[in-house]
Amino acid sequence: LLDTKGPEIRTAMLKDHKNIALTKDQEIIVEAVGDRYTSFEGYKSETETRIGLSYAKLCQSVKPGNRILLADGSVVIEVVEILSETELKGRVLNDKELGERKNCNLPGVKVDIPVLTEKDIDDLQNFCVKNKMDYVAASFVQTGEDVQFIRRILDEAGGQDVEIISKIENVSGLEHIDDIIKYSDGIMVARGDLGMEIPSEKVALAQKMIITKCNIAGKFVITATQMLESMVKNPLPTRAEMTDVANAVFDGTDCVMLSGETANGSFPDTAVATMSAIAANAEVGVNYFQVGVFIRDFTPRPFSKLESMLCCVCKNAIDTSSKLIIIFSERSFSSKLVSKYRPCIPVLVVTSSEAVYRHCNSHFGLHGKKIEESLMSRSHQGEQISGLLEDLISGAVKMGICSHSTNKGVIVVTGMGLSLSADEEPSIAFFEPMSRDPNGLEQSGPSELFDYESKTDMTKTISIRYTSIALHDLISSHAPSRKTKIICTLGPSCWSQEMLGKIIDAGMNIARFNFSHGDHKMHGEVLERLLAVCDDQQKDVATLLDTKGPEIRTAMLKDHKNIALTKDQEIIVEAVGDRYTSFEGYKSETETRIGLSYAKLCQSVKPGNRILLADGSVVIEVVEILSETELKGRVLNDKELGERKNCNLPGVKVDIPVLTEKDIDDLQNFCVKNKMDYVAASFVQTGEDVQFIRRILDEAGGQDVEIISKIENVSGLEHIDDIIKYSDGIMVARGDLGMEIPSEKVALAQKMIITKCNIAGKFVITATQMLESMVKNPLPTRAEMTDVANAVFDGTDCVMLSGETANGSFPDTAVAT
Repeated sequence: LLDTKGPEIRTAMLKDHKNIALTKDQEIIVEAVGDRYTSFEGYKSETETRIGLSYAKLCQSVKPGNRILLADGSVVIEVVEILSETELKGRVLNDKELGERKNCNLPGVKVDIPVLTEKDIDDLQNFCVKNKMDYVAASFVQTGEDVQFIRRILDEAGGQDVEIISKIENVSGLEHIDDIIKYSDGIMVARGDLGMEIPSEKVALAQKMIITKCNIAGKFVITATQMLESMVKNPLPTRAEMTDVANAVFDGTDCVMLSGETANGSFPDTAVATMSAIAANAEVGVNYFQVGVFIRDFTPRPFSKLESMLCCVCKNAIDTSSKLIIIFSERSFSSKLVSKYRPCIPVLVVTSSEAVYRHCNSHFGLHGKKIEESLMSRSHQGEQISGLLEDLISGAVKMGICSHSTNKGVIVVTGMGLSLSADEEPSIAFFEPMSRDPNGLEQSGPSELFDYESKTDMTKTISIRYTSIALHDLISSHAPSRKTKIICTLGPSCWSQEMLGKIIDAGMNIARFNFSHGDHKMHGEVLERLLAVCDDQQKDVATLLDTKGPEIRTAMLKDHKNIALTKDQEIIVEAVGDRYTSFEGYKSETETRIGLSYAKLCQSVKPGNRILLADGSVVIEVVEILSETELKGRVLNDKELGERKNCNLPGVKVDIPVLTEKDIDDLQNFCVKNKMDYVAASFVQTGEDVQFIRRILDEAGGQDVEIISKIENVSGLEHIDDIIKYSDGIMVARGDLGMEIPSEKVALAQKMIITKCNIAGKFVITATQMLESMVKNPLPTRAEMTDVANAVFDGTDCVMLSGETANGSFPDTAVAT
């Protein structure tokens, strides 16, 4: 895939190459300098501030009231007056330094620049076509005519097989989306610039609309930009990024794209493996039967003869519990139509065409298999074609596309004419292999994931994608009435009366007091200020006490110095219990020993279990239980380990009471006495845990305090129905949950818990790393935008901010966002 540079607008040079400081409400002259932007010099003097932009037709395109966004939107200028054909007067809307050659967006403005620059045309004709590349992704496509122009440029150079992907990056692209889809081979939801061109909170809606339109049109669609952005520097994604990738799959995307994560990141292979795992697990959560019906219902009539035949292939695969679809295709018409209806099993596209073979890589469910052209002839009939099919099935098993099941058949789609290609007159048949296990490859592929017979009475409980999203919904700055509630964690960043007032004005519904930190005196002072602000503003904000709960920590270390652990080294882990604050771990020439605060560690774990320390950055595999208090482990990675680091035991039922003595004191002597509204109980594992918390509250007169059970481990998931039964609400605590189960399964767990709560009529909170980047930045990443939106689409009642409001630099902005 060649991604074009495309038409772009940049700021010009500055005098002495020094940044200029812009201040809110100051006047500024913006000059359209065109190609002179590399020599023109902007400046700020005592009487005037003047900058240049490379867009020559700026003053003919914008009008008073439009906004000019510079440097990824960090500088915003409102157009006040058009002074001439090349100059306009603007008003700066925020304080910020501006540098040279910064990017520019003009939200809502039809930019009069050709879709391909001279450089782009040279790149397409003299690199893309000459090197027989498969796709071109065209930047800033605004109309169907733009796509037709690109097609002509490619065809002139012999690039008829190059498929065009139109990147939707601005309002004009959204406005003409149907025409663009019509002439494109595929579409890219380019969320980076799109999030600058439309209100950032509308990006998730735009993504859903574009993907749905592409699904209905049968065109492949790519979701791109900041999907696993944190993995540029970190080996693990945030919870928001995990669910963002998964939700793109739930939306119906064909492809997901990595940018800086692989281009400049420290963990490119890990990022790809992570994205692959998340996507594969998300696919398990798709109701393929219902999605196929949805796409068929919304596809305009009349169908072509080809589509009317092939639209049922995916349904046939479900009805017959087939393991594979084999389709013969020489021009990809038939294979793309099968992909359109979202097959629940792999589709092997058999072709002699190199282009068809390679283009399978962009379509959902398709896997290419290239064969000799002679084998596509109808002369291979009867036993000969049966032999070919046997070879293809065996090859699919070897490739890991499907498993070799003894009771699963294969759907075969061929042509009815002289060629086996099904691109004109298809024939659909069910083929049962004669040789059940020709290569001894039983179960070599992925396991069978779907059991549709047990779901036939549940199709109505799975979400249906919403199609009535209009352009106005995407570009309007009007904020609809919000029904989803916002919980804000209180901390040093928002303890002042002024900031408490700001986050209340921004939309806080519930204030969370995190009792993992601080004492009753400190929290009491904050609560007093909060109630005073609510009284002054005549606003009603509920209060929530979040318990510290049972936690496992590493013990102290000798001389308080970190110890360096190396991969595959042996380590002794000692269960020191309450002595963890005095016990000292060490690393000597003969032994490495660390302590854990969990006294019953050796009774709970067994060989093969894993111990995760410091947010999973250190992983130890249990090798042998040595005694009631000691075990031998093997370190699985290189990492330094410090003191008092958190610990997770994935899949282990931890034998610690749900409330510690501290928690009981916090509930009875703070929560109840101060008439708080909710308690969020950490690490709830069973319904009995909830009943115990209820008794503790009721004993102190806290009958009106509602219990929110935080689901943070496998035991909580295992007993989820009983926990929901006795709880007033549930929190999907994605932080620890993402350590206890594979991170790629968090999105599935979130959907399952929310759906169960919705059906039970219990409120549910989605929490952890929702707008994590806003701890330091005033804007969220694209993944975070869609993560919050998708929690709402899932059916959450509340979303929760943690560090964003407690310790962040922009607490009120995070709440408003």
